[in-house]
Amino acid sequence: MSFDHNHISTFGTYAGKMVRYSFYAVGTIVLALIGMVVIRVTSFFDQPSRVSTKASFQINSPELTRLSPTANSARFNAGWQEILQYGQVYDRNTDFTLVVNMPANPDTPVVRDYSYEMSSLRPLLRTAYTGSSTYYDLQTRFGAVRAANFQIDSDGQIKLCVSYLSRFDTTAVYLKGWYCEASGARPNFHTLACMIDKITLKGVLPTAAAQTFFEEGMNRSARCRAEPVSQTTDTRPARPPRRL
Repeated sequence: MSFDHNHISTFGTYAGKMVRYSFYAVGTIVLALIGMVVIRVTSFFDQPSRVSTKASFQINSPELTRLSPTANSARFNAGWQEILQYGQVYDRNTDFTLVVNMPANPDTPVVRDYSYEMSSLRPLLRTAYTGSSTYYDLQTRFGAVRAANFQIDSDGQIKLCVSYLSRFDTTAVYLKGWYCEASGARPNFHTLACMIDKITLKGVLPTAAAQTFFEEGMNRSARCRAEPVSQTTDTRPARPPRRL
């Protein structure tokens, strides 16, 4: 049987082009998917289309009554964000910051990573940030909140603080922020839980789902509890492997 070398060469050329173009197509799809993910992740940090200094929230806590609050709310591609601050992180006094995020599409479930969410707060802190491995679970009338110790170095002044991220049973809203006591004092996780319990509305929120969530939460009794995060383990005795 004789072979036509011209046909073989032509077939090889077409096969090589098909393989090469397939790689191009797959690469294009992968890059497009990565771009979509990046856009979705960073959409809350795009330039806001609307900014306001009118506060929609207040915190009626005795630890904060002597401090002047400042508010800033903005509309982003992914939704709305409002920041409420009591005091300043670079002062020797107590300071508390509440960041409320309200996604424009609350029907999309998202898993919140604590380390990532806390790293996004660093531009607000504008200080050197040192994390900790001490975590607490807070119980509030709005739902569960995870909190952790950290400390900051603000122009040579060390302050001990607590960061927090909500674990609410809703995708309509989530909270994060920090609480620092006066210079040298260690914040109390129980006090932080009670502060979050005292969040109340001052205005109408941009999404009906977030509005309903806070209104229902404010009608519940305060829970105001904090306990260390405990690692659950399987204490049952190990069973020997089955014989085949």
